Amino acid sequence: MLLERAAGLATKIAEFQRLKGAADEAAIFQTRANQFTALAGKLSLALQSLRDFSEAGVRVPVFNSDARSYAAKAKQLREALVDNPSIINDPPFDLKYEFADRINAIALSAEKGLSASWSAYVAQRADRGSTEVLGALAAIPQFQESVRKIRQCRSAIESIGAIVPSDPKAAIKQINTFVTDLEKAWAELSADDIPASVITFIRTAASEGAMLASFTEEVRTWLNDKGLTSAFRIRLS
Repeated sequence: MLLERAAGLATKIAEFQRLKGAADEAAIFQTRANQFTALAGKLSLALQSLRDFSEAGVRVPVFNSDARSYAAKAKQLREALVDNPSIINDPPFDLKYEFADRINAIALSAEKGLSASWSAYVAQRADRGSTEVLGALAAIPQFQESVRKIRQCRSAIESIGAIVPSDPKAAIKQINTFVTDLEKAWAELSADDIPASVITFIRTAASEGAMLASFTEEVRTWLNDKGLTSAFRIRLS
């Protein structure tokens, strides 16, 4: 009786160890699966974002990712797993330092590139009149309301640029609306007691840039009298 119980116990212990070994192996597979799923998700999101930005007309600089070599490693690992799943415990290369960390770096580089490109794009769209010019014009009572509208539009555009959008086309559509309002505010910049040549100079300087010929003696005198001359710069292009 005792021997039978001992034999039964030995069988149960062996079964337990087998199941425990299988469970440990399954846990390893699950850990790797979670890691690869997270990496795949990051890459997929980065790739889709790059495509969306390209279609929206926002250029993202090409960065050196050495993607082909990592694609080759992924193929090598996939084929090895098909032949022998347990190779995940002893892969043909260092999964963390030679693969996972590198893939993660590619995704991070894409994210940084998208963020920098989006910030630059929005800054360019909001660039309608320098901060110095607006500050100087705000000191003139006749221009204060127009300056308030201009600043409000610029602030709205800049706030859109603070976060990389998931839908750049929709974000650009919002920006276009604010840019139209911004240009309208500059176009409405006027005052009955200010020379028309001065108004024209300020408007064009704030948008596409005023021609040097438009900087007439009347304009120069008015800007000097108001202390605004230093707010404008000559740009050679």
